[in-house]
Amino acid sequence: MEQGKAGSAPWRNWADFTSWAQDFSLKKKVLGGFLGVAILVGLVTVILGMRLARHTIMEEAKNTLNGDLATAGFILGSYQENLELKIRLIGGSEKIRELLLENDAPAIRNRLAMMNIENDLDFLSVVNSSGNLVARAFQIQSQGGNLINAVIRSALDGKSAAGFRITEVESLSDDNPTLYQRLGQSGVKKAMILESAYPIMHESRVIGAIYGGILLNNNNMIVDRIAKRLFRGQSHHGKDVGFVAIYQGPVAISASLRGPDHLPVVGFELEKTLQRLVLHNGQTEISSQTLFDIDYMSATEPIRDVNGNTVGAIQVSIMERPIVSVIDRLVGAFLIIALLGVILMGGISYFLVNWINRPLEQMLLAAKRAAEGDLTHEVPVVARDEVGELAATFNLMIRNLAESRGKLEEWGKQLASKVAEQTGQLNQAREQVERVKKLASLEKMADGMAHIMAHISDPLLDFPTDEDSTGATSRIMVLDVDNNVLEVCQRILESEGFEVKLAGSVEEALIELERDFYDVLITEIDMPSMGGKQLLKEIKIRQPEIMVILTASFKNTEEAVETVKAGAYDYLPKPFGPHQILLMVYTALQARQMLAKTRRQHASQRAETIFQRLPVAISLADSAHRVVYSNKAFLELATRENQEEVQGKTFKELFGVDPLDGAQEAGGSKWLQLPEVRRTAKLYNFKLPEEDLRVLMLLDVTETVMKDQQADVFKTETINKAHQVIHQQMRVAQEIAGLLGETTAETKAALFELIKLAGEGGTAR
Repeated sequence: MEQGKAGSAPWRNWADFTSWAQDFSLKKKVLGGFLGVAILVGLVTVILGMRLARHTIMEEAKNTLNGDLATAGFILGSYQENLELKIRLIGGSEKIRELLLENDAPAIRNRLAMMNIENDLDFLSVVNSSGNLVARAFQIQSQGGNLINAVIRSALDGKSAAGFRITEVESLSDDNPTLYQRLGQSGVKKAMILESAYPIMHESRVIGAIYGGILLNNNNMIVDRIAKRLFRGQSHHGKDVGFVAIYQGPVAISASLRGPDHLPVVGFELEKTLQRLVLHNGQTEISSQTLFDIDYMSATEPIRDVNGNTVGAIQVSIMERPIVSVIDRLVGAFLIIALLGVILMGGISYFLVNWINRPLEQMLLAAKRAAEGDLTHEVPVVARDEVGELAATFNLMIRNLAESRGKLEEWGKQLASKVAEQTGQLNQAREQVERVKKLASLEKMADGMAHIMAHISDPLLDFPTDEDSTGATSRIMVLDVDNNVLEVCQRILESEGFEVKLAGSVEEALIELERDFYDVLITEIDMPSMGGKQLLKEIKIRQPEIMVILTASFKNTEEAVETVKAGAYDYLPKPFGPHQILLMVYTALQARQMLAKTRRQHASQRAETIFQRLPVAISLADSAHRVVYSNKAFLELATRENQEEVQGKTFKELFGVDPLDGAQEAGGSKWLQLPEVRRTAKLYNFKLPEEDLRVLMLLDVTETVMKDQQADVFKTETINKAHQVIHQQMRVAQEIAGLLGETTAETKAALFELIKLAGEGGTAR
């Protein structure tokens, strides 16, 4: 049976482990604990270091690969620019222009052949203004035909153009019969070329175009130059550390990659995923691929023609093995450092445990001897730390025990002589014990009575609870894609009396915010359809006053901080506990209350400022028609030399008339004379709802009335002057008519019209 136990596992759970570990000495426990912590810390450090190193190195490799791809694209673009420059120089030749005007095709062909050799081109042609072929550099007898394409059309329109294009192999053999042999593949129907065209001008008129280019298929000059620039001849185990490839569609047509025979390798295809992302979607992509049993990390971007259509791709690839080797060496270094750290920690732990445990072992030995009766052995005190003080205290205890044992032995000798004497005293002691018991019973009974009286006399205190009315009526929305989070938040918040609304998507939450109002919104920042800042903006558009609390995992902490800066209240890191979310919600509600209170105070202050600055005299009157409140304009209207205070005065005392007497009690407006202040005002008054107060508004119109009166006086004086002038003219006219002896009908009509006008003016006045 014992053998069965010995052969089984020493423990199956934590309780078995602690029971098993109790048999070890303190030295083994402490040393094992130190070593366990050291090993655990070492393992965690190695794992984290490996992950961090791998991530950092791979990211750096991807960034380098991106830069290499940009360099490759730049070099490829420089080839296109150089070709365009060569064609431009050839097209600007006076000789070509003269020969084209003379339509001398053989001479043009000879000139093109020389230019083609000088500029290292694969084909070179001249077309007329209609796009028809005039001469080719590699054809003695060129058959006429139309060569119109995108770049030639642009040249015939007067603009230089260059770009990549997929063309038929037969058309290439027409331009240069040797190009078909360079393709080196039977059955190839199409090839990729880099072409350019430039207009040939005569007297500001396009008379033709020069057209040429190079074949990219099996042309390793470009990719070799890019590879030499990027990798500088570096190799790994006898193989180039990387390669550059140009693809026509999904098939590689030129590459710096060399096979076992050290010849360029072409014809391999892009992976299906890269075909979809790069060739179809036009994206730049970094991926991994395997060629000839070698793993490469590749960066690929599309090659487009002059119309922007994707015709191929350029790819830069580097071996993953050198990168992995660096990671492996770094991981090995981490492991060695961790192992050395564990060994060093173990040595230090062993030294410290022995140093601390040695005094304890000496005290244990002294305690065993003391238990056997030897009280002469003491522990040597070699330090002044806590262990040294414990040893000194132990020695003092041993000495006290020895002294106490001596006294006990002396007392034992004296005990025998005092037995008889103490026998008589025992009876007296027994009687005293009985009396003490009675006294103890009485004391216990008194304590009980005192306790009862104290409880009877003490008042019962009620401590009313202050229930959070805000929490009882506050409405909270929780937005998260995780149903478990929604259920937990609902259970926590509803247990505190909140009204909770759950939303599983952004659209559902925004519709609910348009439908109803909420005090607090708790939302996950990493929602699938919308980022944190955009979600906050949409929420604030619908409910600007709502308090937004974000929940964010560790990777989204930076975005959460930026969203809080943009206007969110705060954020909770995930995972969070019930007390954390409740504390955050209560704090947000308190902040909302404080903000609302502050806004109300500001609004009240602004209203008071506006009220005091109004030019209309405004006051509030009670049922006795006394002024209970007024603005600055009312004070200026009612103030006289001997009266500066209007509060509590009646309107009759202030103005000599009560505007609220009679018909004004029902409200409305009326012109009013104020004799006490010698002013004229227009009165508006109305009663405040649900309050026994009336509002009076007095608009001072004294200056307007005075101006109207002055205008009436001026009008009357003007009419009187007109009457005088008319009557004077009538008298003069009558005198003239008497002298002449006659009055014409026209003169009478004019005079009567003047009299009529004068009469109407007087009647109107």
